[in-house]
Amino acid sequence: MTTCRACSPSARWARAACSRSPACRRSSSRPPAPRKRCATSLPCAPRCARPDPGRPGRCSPSGPPHRRPPPAHPGCGGRARPVRLLPAPPGRLAGRLAQIPVSPAVRMGHARASGRRDRAPQSTGKPVTFEQIGLLLLLIALLAVFALDRWRIEIVALCGLAVAVAAGFVAPGEVFSGFSNPAVVTVIEILLIVRALARTRLLDSAARWIDARMPGDTGLLAALCGLGAGLSVFMNNIGAFALMLPVALEVAQARGRDPRLLLMPLSFATLLGGLCSAIGTPANLVVSAALASERGRGFGFFDFAPVGLCVALAGLAVILWRRPRVPDTEQGGGTEATPRQVVSELRFAPTEAGPATVAQAGAALSGQVHAVLRADRRLFPLRGDTPLLAGDLLLADAALERLEQGLAAGWLRLPGPGAPAGAPGPDGWAEAVVMPQSLLVGARIATLESFAERDIAIEALAVETPRIEGRLADIRLGIGDVLFLRGRPGAIRDALEEAGALQVSPLPRAQPRSHARLPVPVFAAGIVVSALGLLPVPVALGAVVLVLCLARALDLRAALAEINWPILILLAAMIPLGEAVAANGAARELAGMIGTALPGAGALPLTAALLGLAILVTPFVNNSATAVVFAPIALELSRIAHVPPEPLLIAVSLGASLDFVTPFGHHNNTLAFGIAHYRFADFARAGWPVTLVGFVVALAAIRIFWI
Repeated sequence: MTTCRACSPSARWARAACSRSPACRRSSSRPPAPRKRCATSLPCAPRCARPDPGRPGRCSPSGPPHRRPPPAHPGCGGRARPVRLLPAPPGRLAGRLAQIPVSPAVRMGHARASGRRDRAPQSTGKPVTFEQIGLLLLLIALLAVFALDRWRIEIVALCGLAVAVAAGFVAPGEVFSGFSNPAVVTVIEILLIVRALARTRLLDSAARWIDARMPGDTGLLAALCGLGAGLSVFMNNIGAFALMLPVALEVAQARGRDPRLLLMPLSFATLLGGLCSAIGTPANLVVSAALASERGRGFGFFDFAPVGLCVALAGLAVILWRRPRVPDTEQGGGTEATPRQVVSELRFAPTEAGPATVAQAGAALSGQVHAVLRADRRLFPLRGDTPLLAGDLLLADAALERLEQGLAAGWLRLPGPGAPAGAPGPDGWAEAVVMPQSLLVGARIATLESFAERDIAIEALAVETPRIEGRLADIRLGIGDVLFLRGRPGAIRDALEEAGALQVSPLPRAQPRSHARLPVPVFAAGIVVSALGLLPVPVALGAVVLVLCLARALDLRAALAEINWPILILLAAMIPLGEAVAANGAARELAGMIGTALPGAGALPLTAALLGLAILVTPFVNNSATAVVFAPIALELSRIAHVPPEPLLIAVSLGASLDFVTPFGHHNNTLAFGIAHYRFADFARAGWPVTLVGFVVALAAIRIFWI
């Protein structure tokens, strides 16, 4: 005995009696009568909207795409109909079996039983157009230029948008549509609110509490990372890291610990915390806007929390398990730390014990002398045996400790007026880091009028990679570069505040204003309103900004000057390009390629593919750009594979934010790299376990909560 197709998907055709169910038992001597089955008992099946008149039951190779049928049955919303989804069987049962509605589950079971698999997602079959090829090549070129990190990211994005408009990929009327996108508006509002929160200095009490209650390094690291991850849930992760930087540096200074013990884990923690909410990272905002364009409503405030919280907890556990091993130099344990390299211009003064040639000077500085200027003329060619004369100006990169030793020994002197490092005098010394929103990004040292008019000298510079072309004044500053400043402490503090840079040593102290605590409850109210769905996130946060401005708790003019404009312009320029990828069919072609590489794949394999691709790209490209490029591909893949778009979009946002293996993939990593002078290998060694665990946990959590 075999069973009929309605009772078992493993039977291809009903040719004999069904003995499994009395209600379905039929005699093999006569054709079975068709059963009346309610459509509500079947899953809603897609209906073919392009039948081929010459081949009944088959789809036409050309015509409109598959669409859901119109309402016809009230029991299941009208989306289930008796539709023949299999070839007509031979014999006299063909007409009657064709009337039996077949659910997707029966069809998939039949395909597996017969040794075949479901047809993979494919493209439309139409030839790829010039516009699609050109736009894809433009996106690949933009990602490559972003990875090179030689030009400002917002300039690169604007150039790419200009090329797209000139080539006809983007309509002129859509050029500025990115600036009105909810993702861009929300990022602006968050950065303004973070500016107001920074003036409260409420985290000073948290720093004192952590220093008093957490005696060991593990407890200290857990408290700082937990606080940073918690803040990142409710604000942009860059803002959370900027708020936590003074706390971490103050605790490290109070305990005499190396900042390298804290800053990289803190950067990772803020990236993980941003995964848990719709505003925690720009990538979440981008995919939420993409879902809103598809469904009319984006993700809720905490829709990312089930998956993001699992990934964050697993990532924090890995961070604490593989925390940076920093030698305790004060107690003489371990090996000596890596010397901190700086670039500086110094006057040479010959002494009996000092070096006499270029090679000897480079060896004494544990670095390299790149240029020697004598009477304002560069010596060329510069050889190792070139003798040095009194008054020569050396442009060199050197270990900071060796440079200080040379100044103390007298064979090196600062080129400007003032005392050498460590000497008493009216001038003070300070270290400051260039923040992402700083006006110093991309500027030459010679053009910094805010420093020159206050008689502040930049005596040395610690950069990610030495960019020595000409003199020290010709070097362009980048995010994470550390400036060694000499001048009056008050003037240094005012200049750094005007330029949007952060002083990291010695730590500045400022008294909060009388209304300094107002931003906290106002911001909390805005979060509650948006989380409950009473108002959209941009509207709720916009109301918070308005209240803070009216209460004079936020100086809007100063805050707008210190906003991270490069990220905003990057988002606003890339969003029209991402919309063009979806509009001209390029996303459909890329989705078809992924489907061809994964034939018969369901939602979980496609989610894993998008998550892995985003993780591979984001260490070399800004995470916002990664999300903008992959979001339309995820939407198109969900259409042609008949899977919900939510898990694919969440995979894109998570993959774009799991950025731990390079110091330049995210601004938080870049800041930590510059301040604590990590090595590139430190990020790779500490970041790959967090990335691997994040991939596995994210995939499992998406499977549980979204598929």
